[in-house]
Order: sequence, then structure tokens, then C-alpha cells
Amino acid sequence: MAIIYPTLENIQLLKVKPTEGEWCLVRYLKEHLDDSYEVFFNPYLDGDRPDIIILKEHCAAFIIEVKDWDLRHYLIDEDNKWRVTANSRSSLISSPHAQAFRYKKNLYDLHLPVIGLARLTNPNFYNLVHCFVYFHGASQIKINNMYLLPEQGNKEEQTKQNELVKQKKIRFGDYEKANKSLDRKNRNIQRDKLMSIGSDNLSLLINKIKKNSKHVLFNHDVYNDFKRRLSPSNHTLKQGLSINLDKKQLGLSISKEGKAKIKGVAGCGKTSILSQRAINAYKRHKTPTLILTFNITLKNYIRDKISDIQGGRDFQFFEISNYHQFFNAQVNNTGQDIVALIGKYGLEKMYSIDVFKNLETIQYQTILLDEIQDYESDWVKIIRDNFLSEGGEMVLFGDQSQNVYQREVGRASVVAQGFGSWIKLNRSYRTDIDSPLNQLFKDFQLKYLIEKYSDTEIFDTTKTQIGMNFNLLKYKHINSDCWYGEVFDLIKDYISSYDLHPNDVVILSSKINVIRKLNDFWLEQERTHCMFENYSELSILTNETTDTLKKLDEKNLNILIRANKDSIERVRRAKKNHFYANSGLIKLSTIHSFKGLESKTVFYVLHEGDEPEIVYTSVTRTTENLVILDVGKKNQYSAFFKQSII
Repeated sequence: MAIIYPTLENIQLLKVKPTEGEWCLVRYLKEHLDDSYEVFFNPYLDGDRPDIIILKEHCAAFIIEVKDWDLRHYLIDEDNKWRVTANSRSSLISSPHAQAFRYKKNLYDLHLPVIGLARLTNPNFYNLVHCFVYFHGASQIKINNMYLLPEQGNKEEQTKQNELVKQKKIRFGDYEKANKSLDRKNRNIQRDKLMSIGSDNLSLLINKIKKNSKHVLFNHDVYNDFKRRLSPSNHTLKQGLSINLDKKQLGLSISKEGKAKIKGVAGCGKTSILSQRAINAYKRHKTPTLILTFNITLKNYIRDKISDIQGGRDFQFFEISNYHQFFNAQVNNTGQDIVALIGKYGLEKMYSIDVFKNLETIQYQTILLDEIQDYESDWVKIIRDNFLSEGGEMVLFGDQSQNVYQREVGRASVVAQGFGSWIKLNRSYRTDIDSPLNQLFKDFQLKYLIEKYSDTEIFDTTKTQIGMNFNLLKYKHINSDCWYGEVFDLIKDYISSYDLHPNDVVILSSKINVIRKLNDFWLEQERTHCMFENYSELSILTNETTDTLKKLDEKNLNILIRANKDSIERVRRAKKNHFYANSGLIKLSTIHSFKGLESKTVFYVLHEGDEPEIVYTSVTRTTENLVILDVGKKNQYSAFFKQSII
């Protein structure tokens, strides 16, 4: 018999009970698959909640979406879109097949680093996951009959197009275009039809699963990547690491009902407070806590912080995502058609529209929002109004000085309305109180940020001469037009001279192109952990040789990237979602993607166009060593750093 997670007994005890179809299917799978198959029921995946995922090592993974629908109330149109019918009217919904494919896509893009990154250079990895839809309330004949209407409609349209081209009433180019569209629709219709299983045909599902024999790519590492992410916690934890919180921080880490907002300087312990509060929230109400960031890369950092504190990677009760990914997941979970929503509102505006109003959504007793300075006010309202339990706990964390996206000044107070007065933290624990870095950060705030953000928190410092009793604090102005090689050589020399471990080093720039070029220098000597696509990956994505790409100037390279925007954005999202601060490798990132993270040693490539928020966020990522490499000829900050860093 198949192994079920959690056990059938525990599934019956879940707070949200399985539907009749889910319960029937999971029992059938247990009885008709052997113990080489592992069945995961309703696993937690940071907002995604697929009904069933099946694993078999060296074979494949299977996603099954379960619907207890009465199909008399649904129809499928000629575009393979599902509609629910009521009172002679129909409204568009997401098809259950689209939901299953969305879960599959997110496994690669969001949840599984091994296959997610492997897929970037080998598309065959995408074939390791198979999707099915089980309709518990319908027979196989009923399901097949639903597809008769779109099949017949497309067949008639094909006949019509053939007649039009014969009569020369349409151009041949238009005919070919229409044919391609019809072929694509027909392929999708046949695909969805074949992956649909009726309640009287479960043996067909078993046969389809067993038909997938050994796959060379679904090796032990890939299997473990799935198993680690899907397995429910066994609640056996090692002793965690205690974090040293001062009296004020400790009070803010206590979980309690109500709304609050906390802001402070970089390194004031916001992430530690958030992580400890999330753990305390679970201890208080024993239900999942939702943690949302703006920066995708912060997800794994918060996950690591929680893991350190509690002594194990027990994330069953911590759903950690960024706002946009969570929004997309909930659109999918509520059965809405995201393509239709984008068509109606536009991609950017959609995230500010409350599309969940009056729908049944998951409710959280605790919601913690990080990087609130990057949020729109509507986003906060959408989360609060649709996903916070009545009388629940919701806390906002932020730092106005890290407003790297140049949100409108003064908007923070509007975003955080209804959450009381700001609780302020101005002591940085990222560096020692007597570290000259604190004085540098404070002086920069006072010179460049205080007038713009009059309510911002200023670093607490004890007066220390910058450059005294310090390991590595340097400012270098580079005059050369061909500065990439010089920057690389300087960084390499510093790493060697000061015996810096690769895991403790990050190279930051505000420009992706700079990160890519510097990464190319490093790859000739050692592996790196780069937040963006390298030249080899870009070559695959653009179908250009690496030599051609390296010869392009920044303007023409960006034109090529825009022409391949969708595939390149997919790679970038995957890289960010699978970015880990403790990879053991030198890290290269833009400031925007490294915001909220920290490193023992920061090499910051300073450009002329960098805004003060960019500069402040960059230099405050360090806990100990800072090297500023100024490559601008007319940089407004050059005199400040040259004078401040002696």
C-alpha cells in the first residue's frame, strides 16, 4: 500500500476536513499503489495548497486536483475556458487543469531549488511532474461529453477558414495564423481531456501513474528536494539558537491580538523580532502564521532565521511568501482566472484590486508584513480585509531610509493607517555599538536622507574615529573607463589579503549588467551564487552566442533582454526564490534584491546615478567589513566617503 502523509487517521482530524472526493481518492491511492509511492495530502507550500502530490523516487511526481463539482453547472468554451452557469448566464472561472498547471509551475519557480535551477539550462526537467484532475461527481462519459462542444466548434471554425482561403476571401498569412491558433486550442483541449479522470474510472488514473517508468533525471537529489519540501513536520526539534533581544525587542516579539507597526534603522533587529514573534504566534494559537515580504530573496533569509531559533526546519505553520506571489496563489486557490483578471485590470493594477471580496479565503490569526515602505496602501488593505481572522494579529515592519523604489515620500503613514503609532527602534545590532560603521551610517543619513524623511530613525552611536581599530573599511575611487577588470582585481586582492571566506562576501551594484560582468570574471576561477542570469544562461534564453552577448553594449543588450522578457523574468524569479545567504559561495546581487539581507563583508560598486536610498541600503548590509568602489567621474557622494573613510 502507498504511504500517506499525513496518515488517514490524521487527515480525518484536520481542522479543514477533506471533501468527499479527496477522501475517496486518497483511500483509493493507498489501496492501489504500492509502498514505493508516497502520497502527500494538501501539503503546505507557502500559500499554494495542491490537493494531492504523489512521489516515486527515480520515477516522477504527480499533482492531482480534486473537484466535487456537479458538471451540469459548468461548460467549456471553444477557447478551452471554463464557465460556471447560473440563471442562463455564465461567468469565467479558472479551469481545474489551469490550477494544477499553476501548482506545477510554482514547484519549479518558487518551492524546489534543485529542479528550479536545473530547469534553467535543461528544459527536460519540466517533464518530471505530471498533472491530473479528478472529478468525483462525474463519470468519464460526462467529462468527455463536456469537451464535445469546443471540439465541434473548433472543427466548424477550421472548415470555415478552409472555405475562406479557397474563395480567396482571406490572405494566406491570416489563414496560417488562424490555423496555428486553432491547432493550439485543439492540443490544449485534448491534453486537458486526457488528464481528466471520472469517478468511475479511477483504475485509469492508476494505470497512467504506473505507466511512468524510471526517469534518469528524477534522481536521489531531485527526489529529496521534493520530499524535504512536502513532508509534514514530525515536531521533533533540536535545541534552537537563542537570540539576544534587548528589553524593547523582547516585548515586541510577544505575540498578541491586535494591530501594530514597527520601524527602525538597518540592523535594528526587525527580522529577528519578526521571526521570534512568528514562533511565539504558533505557540499561542497553534495555527499557521502568514509572513509576507516585498523582496523575494528575503523569504529564505526569514526561513533560515526561524530555523535557527527553533532548532529545525519545521515550516508547516509558517507560510512565507512575497506579496505578489501570495496574491497569485490565492487567485489560483479561489478558482479565479488570472488571465481574465489581468485582461480586465492590467498586470500592475490587478495587485491593487480586491478580487477576493465576498469569496471564501483562508484566514490567519497572525499576519506579519516586512518591508512595509515598499507596499502600496491597497495591498495592506487587501491582506487585512480578506485574510486576517476577526480579532487577529497583524504587524507591519519597515524602514523609510531603505525606500529604494522611490515610493512617494509621506506615503508610509497612509499605508499603515489603522495600526496605531509607530514603535521606533534606532539601535543597530548588525554592528557593534562602538563600530565606526554606525557613525558612517548616521552621518550619511544626516547629510542625504533626513531632509527627505524627517521622521526617519537615526542611528544610535558612540563617537569613534572612522578607520581606527577596524578590520576592513576602505573607499577607492577608480578613474579608468575600463574599470571592470580593476574592480575584480581589487576585490580578489582584498579577499586574499584579509583571508575572507567566500560565504561571507557579497558584491553589490545597482545595475544588473555590472553584476553579470563581474560574475563572468569570477566564474573563470570559482563557482558563485549570482542573483541574475549569467552569460551562458542568457545565451540559451536569447539564442545568441556568449561571445556575441559580451560584445554588446548595455543599451543593445537590454533591447535583446526586453525581446525575451518573459523567459528571462522567469529565470530571474527562480534565481531570487532559490537564493540562500549561506550558500558557501561568493554572492553577487543588485541592491534591490539584497535589501533586508546582510553579509560580513560588502563590496559596493558605487555609480553616479545611485540615489541616496540605494547607497544607504547598500552600505548598511555589512556587519563588519565594507569596501566602496567608486566608478563614477561625477559622483555626488565621492567627497563624503573620501573624507569620512580615512
